[in-house]
Amino acid sequence: MKYSDIDLFLCPECRGSLKFQEIFRQETYSGSVEVLEGLISCVACNSGFPVIEAIPRFARQDNYAYSFAYQWNKFKQTQFGSKQKQIGKTRFYATTKWSDNLGGQLILEAGCGAGHFTEIALETQARVYSFDLSASVDAARENLKNNPLLLNLHLFQGDIYRIPLPYAMFDKIFCLGVLQHCPDVKKAYFSLIPFLKPGGELVVDCYLRQPLRDMFNLKYLLRPFFKWWKPPWLFAFCSFAISLAYDAKLFLTKIPLVGKLLSGFIPIGKLNYEPDYHFSASEMKEIKTLSMFDMLSPRYDKPQRLTDLRAWMQEAGLQILELSLGYNGINARAKKQAGIS
Repeated sequence: MKYSDIDLFLCPECRGSLKFQEIFRQETYSGSVEVLEGLISCVACNSGFPVIEAIPRFARQDNYAYSFAYQWNKFKQTQFGSKQKQIGKTRFYATTKWSDNLGGQLILEAGCGAGHFTEIALETQARVYSFDLSASVDAARENLKNNPLLLNLHLFQGDIYRIPLPYAMFDKIFCLGVLQHCPDVKKAYFSLIPFLKPGGELVVDCYLRQPLRDMFNLKYLLRPFFKWWKPPWLFAFCSFAISLAYDAKLFLTKIPLVGKLLSGFIPIGKLNYEPDYHFSASEMKEIKTLSMFDMLSPRYDKPQRLTDLRAWMQEAGLQILELSLGYNGINARAKKQAGIS
């Protein structure tokens, strides 16, 4: 945590000012003082919040996103590397439609995971405030600690419903792969709007609700059983199942005439992403294990309809820039107009 951020962060309980109650460990990096371990307190209500491993913790560790803490610390490197980064950049810019040069602007990322999109946002030269409800923020810090633009990153653990920052602060806010995993999706969306400046842009994506199709979707048939498993057990199961299914599908594809048809009955998607990207068999198994774990483990999985997102943007008085189907289901881009709180 940058020392100067104490003047910016607000108490998530009462939105009062904060102060350092104690600083146990700090260091100076490129002229900026970084608090590595300490204790923050609210000057109004006396609530306390620890700083652990340079990250201020404004949310309890035992929350509904616990599976994501395990997921992104277990798979912290899976989405990093040149090939995965290019896939992420393609999705990021296709979804946001933003320039790759946003120097001087402030961006808020709601739900950073292991920092996959955080890294891309940093490369726009903007100052990026990024948070996650889960301890996946530790994976993000580990992945980005040597980033040359680290001084522009302000990472914290926090709740989307109680963001500890000033209102009307950000030029841009994005929330990718997160909304459908919140207990109240609409409330989560509306929680982001006050933090936009007038004229600022909010970009989110969300799973698309398709009632008839979802009735037969293997994910939704299995989730009621698997989402209660302890993450290490579920990871072991997913890893075993994907490895077995991948090898079986690969074997079937080699059978003349009927191989392609038979392999289609194994529902794990493509065996590779060629010709666009080349991954080894072990890399593909890791990617698919992550995908399976991500589908089965979240406490909440709440797809929405296009009409839902449209209604929310209209209710909030936002200017709709785009509402379409994209990489993760629904893409929704909107601009905050003057006079909207």
